[in-house]
Amino acid sequence: MTGSDPIAAMPDRGVRIQGMLRLLLAAFLVAVLVTEPPDHHRLLCWVIVIAYVLWSVLTAAVQRRGLGLMPYTWLALSVDVITLTGLSLVADASADTTWTAYTLLNGLFVVPLLAATQLSPLVCALATAPTVVAYLVSGLLIRPMDEEPISYVVLAAVLLAVVGLACVLLSALQRSRVLTITRLLEERSQLVEDMVQIEQREQRNLAETLHDGALQYVLAARQEVEPALGGDAESLERVEFALAETTRLLRSTMSQLHPVALESAGLLPVLEDVADSTRSRGRLSVDVETQDWDESTRTAVDELLLVTVRELLTNVVKHAAAHKVVVQLARTDGVARLRVIDDGRGLGGVDLDARLRNGHLGLASRRIRVEAAGGWMRLRDAEPHGTVAEVEVPLA
Repeated sequence: MTGSDPIAAMPDRGVRIQGMLRLLLAAFLVAVLVTEPPDHHRLLCWVIVIAYVLWSVLTAAVQRRGLGLMPYTWLALSVDVITLTGLSLVADASADTTWTAYTLLNGLFVVPLLAATQLSPLVCALATAPTVVAYLVSGLLIRPMDEEPISYVVLAAVLLAVVGLACVLLSALQRSRVLTITRLLEERSQLVEDMVQIEQREQRNLAETLHDGALQYVLAARQEVEPALGGDAESLERVEFALAETTRLLRSTMSQLHPVALESAGLLPVLEDVADSTRSRGRLSVDVETQDWDESTRTAVDELLLVTVRELLTNVVKHAAAHKVVVQLARTDGVARLRVIDDGRGLGGVDLDARLRNGHLGLASRRIRVEAAGGWMRLRDAEPHGTVAEVEVPLA
């Protein structure tokens, strides 16, 4: 629904509610003629009421089929006002003997409620204004000179205006809620889509890690198996080396993926595994430097720092064409400071918000997670070339 009016895009529930209210109003008119029949023009009043009942049933049937009457909202509301006003004026001839005209006129109080179902404050306000005018004019015309004071009619019209204003405010409130719910649904859908893309991206990274690391050693060992079985000592050593490296890489990958490894071993050993994996994938040197951080250190942001380092190193391998990377991790004054410096072609000046809008979720999503933890993340050019990625996040 992005780029369109969510109110118009929603099912016509408001129109259906309006149809139900209109049926109740029609029942009210029938009840008035049955209990307070006018002495004059009774047949004409019944003709008007029966026509209105048929109109109400027809509109309700159309709405129940889901066709809606949104384009004809003004027509429907106009029919309501004209019917009630006309009935009141026709019954006015019996005003000296019956209360039919006054009772019918009070049905105009339902019109603002009918308009409020459209979830449009403007429609509600524009429907309420002529309704109040019709009530005031009709009330003055049917008022018996010796019984009904003008102040009563005016005060009743003011009360109708107050009811209309309340309906306008209610319509605005309901519209705001609908728009908020729509926005939250759109954000939820976008988050689900982003999570799926991130999961797919992590799976690709894992596949690349296994392919470029452990799988290559397994394939190399397979080629050396036959000579080793023939007694070639060097082939046997190469098989042993390949299997040892495969074991090391698989353990490294498992320690990066499994949170238990992070909790039991701490951030530094797992960070060293990430550095080893990056060295084997990118054919570059990766140094890890720490300050006030040892293997016994445990913080609430260890996982966040780990996934951020992994993302930054993955971007270096894929995009930087670097030969050397330095990962610096420090802890000072309750704050963790992370820097990843490479000597590649440079990524400084990257607009993370623009990358997120264009579907590049990696760095931008990490920046969002860091900011959600109360920290910040930025990229800048290194001297003489390369990129410096800086992250700062509270340890609490």
